[in-house]
Amino acid sequence: MLKRMVGGALALAALVAATPATAGQLRVEGRAGLGWANGGGTKATMGAAVGYDMSVTALGTGVFAGVEQSIDKQAKDGDARWGTSARLGVKVLALGSLYGVVGYHYGGAYESTSAGVGYAKSLGPVFARVEYRRMLNQGVRSNGDRLLLGFGVTF
Repeated sequence: MLKRMVGGALALAALVAATPATAGQLRVEGRAGLGWANGGGTKATMGAAVGYDMSVTALGTGVFAGVEQSIDKQAKDGDARWGTSARLGVKVLALGSLYGVVGYHYGGAYESTSAGVGYAKSLGPVFARVEYRRMLNQGVRSNGDRLLLGFGVTF
């Protein structure tokens, strides 16, 4: 687990170091929401994330791609789960940004992959976002869903 966490952090650091400062945006956020699984109950979820987004002008005006390292915890579980994710999206006029996201989550008793969609709205240097992810758990856990609301700041 530690190797994966360090690998994700190194990949994010390499991306930030290799990209000119004007080409992208570093972001830090806190988030909370609900997670639920097939046949299981609904649990409160909270966490934090650090990410970096950059313009991908080769794909069109307003298109962006990003990476993210996160840590989340369900309120009733003692296990914190780390995640490494990538996202691809488009700015929608002045309304905000729509994006798709895929990720790999590890820590605790099981690992999972995820796929989802989100919407973010910038409010100057701060932003708010809502994100849905389908969690595809490996092992004995059933698949689940997660809906998060995040607030953060960009640099």
